[in-house]
Amino acid sequence: MTTTLRLDPLSDEPFDLALDAPRFVLWRRGADVQLTLDDGEAARVRRSLACAGVRTTILEGGDLPDPPRLVRATGITLDPARLGPADLDMVVVRVVPLGQATAAALRRPARYWPLGDRRRSRCRALLRGSEAQLEVRRTAWCARATLRTARRALRPVLFDLSATPRVLRVYATDRPLSTWVAG
Repeated sequence: MTTTLRLDPLSDEPFDLALDAPRFVLWRRGADVQLTLDDGEAARVRRSLACAGVRTTILEGGDLPDPPRLVRATGITLDPARLGPADLDMVVVRVVPLGQATAAALRRPARYWPLGDRRRSRCRALLRGSEAQLEVRRTAWCARATLRTARRALRPVLFDLSATPRVLRVYATDRPLSTWVAG
């Protein structure tokens, strides 16, 4: 079973670390932003969002919406897009497990042979719990005019309708989800 929450940020403070569920879906229709997650994590996430300055409202019968019959696009970044009232922007998020996240933070290509301070500090933050790595997949269904204005963030799926959005790996302290919600 899933719970859907309407999000209303009351301040400009980032709240990406407050979304501490292993998997969740953020979606936006117009200016309305909603969060869908498992029932078992809803109370904990609501509490942590309240501490981060985000008002949440539980919606009755709020499941994931059916995609509208508009142009489907996949996200290449999490930059905000100006959506019309019928457009739908959906972000599926998975928190990367700690072992995989620290391995990715410490992985170094041959051209960056010495392990830099930035990578070490990122790994320390992951181990302390003050950082999280997120895998994000973004899909939007919107009008052609919206796609023209959001060219830097969305790419239309023209020929392969079964194409999956590419995985964007981001860190929570970079505030990608807070920026997307504020957009």
